[in-house]
Amino acid sequence: MEELKSELRAEFESQGYDVAEVSANRDRVRVAVLDEEASADDLRSITHTVVDESDVLGLNVTTEALDGQDDIATVVSFRYRG
Repeated sequence: MEELKSELRAEFESQGYDVAEVSANRDRVRVAVLDEEASADDLRSITHTVVDESDVLGLNVTTEALDGQDDIATVVSFRYRG
């Protein structure tokens, strides 16, 4: 799972996004980018560049405040079936 998290961070950053965090809890992966107006379609596309669509379940894109910070982030979360 560490390799997947590193690959996701690298791909999002290569596309110009400032990544606040990439985390995983069991099979649930979460990527927070510091762009509250990021395009959900773009974020999905970037995710599928790293993770095959057949291994992504329930991909969700939301906007939320990061814990303990004043920043608003766009968060991509999904279950990984890899």
